[in-house]
Amino acid sequence: MRLKIMKNAILILIFILIFTSCVLCSIAIPFAFAGSAMHVKVVYAKKTSAAKNIFSPGKVYSNGRQVFTAPFTGRLIESFAFPKLVAAGTVIARVVNPGLYAKIISARSEVKYAKLKLKREKLLFNYGVAAKKDVQTAALNLSNAYSSLRSLESIDREGLLISRFKGTVHYLAADGAIVDAGSRIAVSNGKGFPWVKTYVTPSQSFNLYDNMTVEIKKGSIKENGVIISIGGNASHNGLVPVYISLPKNSRLLPGEWVNLRFAESSAAAFSLPERAVVMHKGETSVFAVINNKAQAVLIKVIGRKGGRIYVKGDINSAEPIIIYPVTRIKSGIAVEIKH
Repeated sequence: MRLKIMKNAILILIFILIFTSCVLCSIAIPFAFAGSAMHVKVVYAKKTSAAKNIFSPGKVYSNGRQVFTAPFTGRLIESFAFPKLVAAGTVIARVVNPGLYAKIISARSEVKYAKLKLKREKLLFNYGVAAKKDVQTAALNLSNAYSSLRSLESIDREGLLISRFKGTVHYLAADGAIVDAGSRIAVSNGKGFPWVKTYVTPSQSFNLYDNMTVEIKKGSIKENGVIISIGGNASHNGLVPVYISLPKNSRLLPGEWVNLRFAESSAAAFSLPERAVVMHKGETSVFAVINNKAQAVLIKVIGRKGGRIYVKGDINSAEPIIIYPVTRIKSGIAVEIKH
């Protein structure tokens, strides 16, 4: 019994010694490092001319430009040999459907025959030889013949390409060429110039301004336009309209979709390794070394490329920036640069 009590006493004593040692260590370690600086690795921010790109699709519009397309597959005839200034209502070309004229001549012959047939049936009806039903059938046949002829003539009229306003016509297909239905044949440049319309978010619109240069791409076509107007509200599904003028002699046609790139120049940007950027108190920050102490500096990220990050902020390129900052680092703590 006495032996058991002694064993329990020894175990309790050992537990008390271990607990006391842990407490003393937890108190002594911070004090031991309180007077020493934290070793850190640093880099220096590099000034750069980074750019914040905004990409958006756009569509080409025009009030004074007309694009002529083939209404059906056929041969292009009666086009001018070179670009020409034409008045409104001018026939600039004609698309001929193969065999259409022969069908029209045949339909006219059928109308002529149906007229004679009706006249004959009426005469026979007056002499009491033909029945009224025969006259009605002949009249119906004449009406059908007229309908067929009008249908063919309407197709022929659709092949006429007529300018809606005064302008200069430029042909995209040679005279006598076979064109497919819907293919572009010619373009008429009137008084108005084409432009591009796109939509951006309200936050993106704050980075745009009038007369800003915009890169425009469509396939192999690369051109530069200029912002002529930025909408004042986001009434189109929460987006702001932006209007861009095209250069003179632009190869883009109304109705075409293009890719736009807005580049915001940022001369006050800095380049840093991504591992230097941290979240500190809910804000994107970096830690600069100022007078041998760490100091948090708020930044705004504007881009990333190749493992580096481009930021704006109150950064001094002469002050080192801590990389791999540990979680226990904070503003005001003493640091020592590790070389």
